[in-house]
Amino acid sequence: MRKIYRLALATFLVVGFSGIAAAQTSNAPASSANPQGQPGLIVVQEDVLIPLIDQPEQHFKMASRYFAKGDRNQAAAQIRVGAAMVKLEAGRHDATNKTGLDDAAKHLDDVAAGVSSGSVKSAKDLNDAFARADMALARHYHEMAKESEAQNEHGSTGYWLQGTADSLEDSAHWSGRKLAEAGNASVNGARSLGLKLESGTQWTADEVKKSVSDLGNEIDSLDGHASNTGTSSGGSASN
Repeated sequence: MRKIYRLALATFLVVGFSGIAAAQTSNAPASSANPQGQPGLIVVQEDVLIPLIDQPEQHFKMASRYFAKGDRNQAAAQIRVGAAMVKLEAGRHDATNKTGLDDAAKHLDDVAAGVSSGSVKSAKDLNDAFARADMALARHYHEMAKESEAQNEHGSTGYWLQGTADSLEDSAHWSGRKLAEAGNASVNGARSLGLKLESGTQWTADEVKKSVSDLGNEIDSLDGHASNTGTSSGGSASN
């Protein structure tokens, strides 16, 4: 049921926001959803987007399967939905990795156009775009985790740690790279700690700081450099 809810919400947001010039998230009440003097701007409350953290990856997987079956139209459509959801994250007013997310989303749209026209013939092109997008999301979620941890927003920190871990692992998958043993430990540890933070189970501030630091190190290690544009390495399309 939760999966159906997420898919329905994702579809609503992507369809509803198509053609919108910008999207922002806020803790403001719904009555401020259309600030005066900012036509085309929609403010999305934080609790609306949090359940969608893992949704871009679901559309990347569907696109990969459709492409492997030769259904270019469906593959392109799924890539565009994934791109739209990356743009939603880039539209956050506090998104520090906005450039990386915007660049990754544009690359996804370019690949979708190539898939639709037939100029993209290799699954590697899709994998490269997915790896790049997931890396941009990993950096974005990591920055959000650092910010919420500094503000002692423990529940939010839990969400962002899990989002960082998932996106980092997904990027490694699409790029064909394997996380080292220490990297897997950091990813699994972040997921476990994230659940503790959400549920209020016992945890320590030192645990959170270490997890945030370890994930940052793994992001830089997998990415190969400290830029915000993400990785563009290729890999297998299988899931």
